[in-house]
Amino acid sequence: MAVSTRRRLGRALSGAIAGTSLVLAAAVLALAPATGASAHDYLVASTPKADSTQTTALPKVVLTFDDRVLDLSGDGSSNVVEVTGPGGKHFESGCPVIRDTDVTVPVKLGDSGRYTVTWQIVSADGHTVSSSIGFRYDRPASAQAAAGRDSRPTCGDQNSGSGGSTSAAGPGSSDSASFSSGGLGIAIGVGGGIIVVALVAVVIVLVRNRPAPPEA
Repeated sequence: MAVSTRRRLGRALSGAIAGTSLVLAAAVLALAPATGASAHDYLVASTPKADSTQTTALPKVVLTFDDRVLDLSGDGSSNVVEVTGPGGKHFESGCPVIRDTDVTVPVKLGDSGRYTVTWQIVSADGHTVSSSIGFRYDRPASAQAAAGRDSRPTCGDQNSGSGGSTSAAGPGSSDSASFSSGGLGIAIGVGGGIIVVALVAVVIVLVRNRPAPPEA
């Protein structure tokens, strides 16, 4: 009788462990989307292409990312794109415009030479992402060369008299904490609840299969 009871208890315990393993696996899968969603946006295409040679007039620079770019300010000012060229001059002629995964800035390029596009955008996970690409511009004879500016145009992210300083990191970083940690916190809470339920189920199974006390 004692051997039979131990076998039943062993089978019950094995079943409970197997069930708990399945529940824990489900919890891991529940947490996986939150982890994946925290990946930062990255550049997938641009006009002009990185390290290319532009031989025609260029009215705008377009940056395309793998996920949507957040416009925290509503006017594009939470994202910064700078286009600099010969002499360190700025050749943006306006402020960035956000269209889902695209960030566009109008430009008026100057003489032939090497140009650099530098950006700081707020990615879909709420964090700021910064990088740059370069390209060469061979100005066609039909295109007029712009003189360029010492600083980028004044956009909404700049305070009055800021002298062209970049302050987009402020709104991006402040909202990133609440945006990313909020979703992750919910996922962790759900996963924790699943684990607690699994442990309770194990206890119930063990109690129900506890051998009865010997009769007097």
